[in-house]
Amino acid sequence: MAINTDATHATDVLRKSHALQSTDFGETQKLLDMSDKELKRALNHTPSDTLLAEAEQNEETVASEEPCSPSRISFGRASSPTPGEREPCSYMWLAVISCFCPAVPINLFALYFAHMARSMIQSKDYDGGKRLGRLAFLLSSVSIVVGLAIFLYLMITEIRKL
Repeated sequence: MAINTDATHATDVLRKSHALQSTDFGETQKLLDMSDKELKRALNHTPSDTLLAEAEQNEETVASEEPCSPSRISFGRASSPTPGEREPCSYMWLAVISCFCPAVPINLFALYFAHMARSMIQSKDYDGGKRLGRLAFLLSSVSIVVGLAIFLYLMITEIRKL
């Protein structure tokens, strides 16, 4: 015959959890009541009061921010370019020209990255568009150089055959 010594322990745990559940509900209700009061206070404010409070809060957050190091730059979308700057170039024209060169896989990648850069610029992600535009420029340039090298090689070998 086995003696169950855990039965009293299990009932104690159940009583404690039931007591915690009943107190949790009361605290939750208090939190809900507090949020209703805060909502009523916010509704009683005039719009100018809330705008002034938000402006003061924004000034405090701007003053408290430290300049970010380059390693802490966020990966979010960047704002529009400053008035002195212009939108980054996607180099689509160069990618299309590179498609006439016989360096087939390289120029197709250049065309793909130029298209992605253009779509990022249109969606106002200027940092990503600039990065992919540079990659499209690099691949297009490499494609044109490789294509010219292939043309020169073919021309030299054809001239030697004559």
